[in-house]
Amino acid sequence: MQDNTANKSLIATEVLVVGAGPVGLTAALTLAEAGVQVTVVEKAAAPGDLPRAISLQDESFRILEQIGLAEPLKAESLTDTGSRYFGLNDQLLAEAKPMPSRLGHPAKSQFDQPILEQLLFDRAVAHPKVDMRLSSEVIELTQDVDAVYIQVETTQGRETLAAKWLIGADGGKSFVRRALGIELEGTTQPERWLVVDIHNEPTQRDPYAEFHCDGQRPYVLVPGVKGRLRLEFMLFDGEDAEHMASPEKVRELMRPFRAELPDEDIRRAAVYVAHQRVAESYRSGRCFLAGDAAHLMPPFAGQGLNAGLRDASNIAWKLWEVLRGGAGDQLLDTYELERKVHGTKMMKLSRRIGAVVMATNPVATRLRDLAVRGLKTLPTVHNYLARMKFVTPPDYTEGLTISTGAEPQLAGAPVGKALSQPDVKDTAGTVTGLDAHLPYGWSLLGVQTDPAQAHPYFESLVTARVRIDPAHQISTPTSGTGVTSLVEVAQCFTGQHQGPLFVLVRPDRYVAAVFTPAEQDTVVEALRGYIDDRIRTVGSIAA
Repeated sequence: MQDNTANKSLIATEVLVVGAGPVGLTAALTLAEAGVQVTVVEKAAAPGDLPRAISLQDESFRILEQIGLAEPLKAESLTDTGSRYFGLNDQLLAEAKPMPSRLGHPAKSQFDQPILEQLLFDRAVAHPKVDMRLSSEVIELTQDVDAVYIQVETTQGRETLAAKWLIGADGGKSFVRRALGIELEGTTQPERWLVVDIHNEPTQRDPYAEFHCDGQRPYVLVPGVKGRLRLEFMLFDGEDAEHMASPEKVRELMRPFRAELPDEDIRRAAVYVAHQRVAESYRSGRCFLAGDAAHLMPPFAGQGLNAGLRDASNIAWKLWEVLRGGAGDQLLDTYELERKVHGTKMMKLSRRIGAVVMATNPVATRLRDLAVRGLKTLPTVHNYLARMKFVTPPDYTEGLTISTGAEPQLAGAPVGKALSQPDVKDTAGTVTGLDAHLPYGWSLLGVQTDPAQAHPYFESLVTARVRIDPAHQISTPTSGTGVTSLVEVAQCFTGQHQGPLFVLVRPDRYVAAVFTPAEQDTVVEALRGYIDDRIRTVGSIAA
C-alpha cells in the first residue's frame, strides 16, 4: 500500500463507488439513505440504455423497496413469471414456477434494465448525499491505513478523490479489481449467443421464459411488457458474429416469431460469450468488489444482477455500521464470507442449466428428454424442479448470525435467512407489509413480548422496535416510546416454541438471532464482537 498520510486533507467523502450501473447505484443509494456521503464515479456520461439483465427475484425488489424504487419498477415489469423447457420437436418437457414468495414481492419477474438504470440514476442525481461524477474514468488507485485514493480522468483534466472506503462495481472488466491485483477464477464457455431485443411486439405471450432445447439451434424467448421481447440464439463455430448480428440476419432468425421486423424495432442485436468466474477475493484493504466485478455467470438461471444487488445491500449496511463506530474488520470480513459462497453457487447452477439448454448431440438430447420425462414421475423430484427449488436463496448462518445453541424455530424468521414479510395490521386496523414498519437499520421484534424491555445494548443498535402478537390475541400495550404494536395476520411468527421471543433483524432484512429474554446476555456478548456499543458514535455517522 502506498503511504498517503500526507494527503488526508483530500478525503472529501465517506464512500467512493466506482461504477454507476444498477449494483453501484443501489449500493450508493442504500448508503445515502442511511446518511452516508457517497461519491459515484462513472466513465459513461449517462445511464445505460441497452437491455442486459432481464430477470429479477423477490429479494431484489425488497432491496429496491428500501430506496423507494420497487413499485415504479414493478409497473414496468412482467411480474410473477416462470420458465418452460422444450425438447426435441419443440415438445414441452417441463414447466417451472417458483413457490409464492414469503418476502412480500413476486418470486420471479421479467424487467427492463434501461428502465431500472434510469430510475436509479434519477434518484442518485437528486439525492443530497450522492455526488455523481460522470464522464470520469479511474486511472489509478492507491490506499493506505487511513483512506483510498483514486486518480480520475475527466473532461476537465485529472483530479484526485479520496474516501474512507471504496466499492468497485465497475463490471466484468473492472479496473478496480485489476488495480487491486485480484484474479478471476473460472472458465469461459465456448458457445457464443446472439441476443436480440425488440420493441412493439404485437403478440401477447404467457408469462414464462421459454428455453427451446431442440438440438438444432437452441434459443431462449423471454417476453416483457409494453411490447418488449427478447430472443437469444446459440451460434455455431464458423458463424461470423458481425454477420449474425446484422439486421438482415436478425430478421431471418426472427421470422418465425415476427414476420415483419423494421430496423427501428430492433433495440439491440449483439453477440456475447458467457463467463463462469468468481473473484479470488471480494476485499483488499479498504476496497470491496460487488456485482460483475466480483462474479460473472451465464444467464441461464437469471442470477447475475440478483447476486449483484445482494452484494450491494450486504456491503452497504456493513460500511454504514463501521462509519457509525464500534465495528471493524470482524464485521467487514463477513461480506466475502456471506456473498462469495452464494455467488459461486449461483454461478455453478447457471452453468449446469446452460449445459442442458445448449446440448446439440442427437444422443445426448434424446437421453435428456427421456430423463426429464422420467423425473416427472417422481413426485418429490418433480415438485423440486417444478417449484424451482434449485434456485436456493442465501443462507448466512456461517456469517453474522448469533447462535444460542438451540434456537427456537419460527417459520417466518429462520436464523441466517431472509425475514418473511407477511401482511400485518396495526392496532388501528391498517394492513401493510411488515417492512413498512421497519425503517433502514437493525430491527428488534418482540414476539409476544415488549422489545422496549430488551437489553440496553439494543438502544444504540436498533432503528425500530416492533411488537408482534398472534392474530387471535389482542395486542397488549407496550411500554416505552418508539415501539410499534402489530397484530400479525399471516401467522408466520408461530412455531414450536411457546412463550416470548426476540427476533433481531439486520439492515438487509436477514435474521441475525432468535432468542428468549433469558438468552439476551449471550447474544449481546457475541454481537459486541462485531459491533461494540461501548465505543461507537451513537446516532450519527462518525466523521
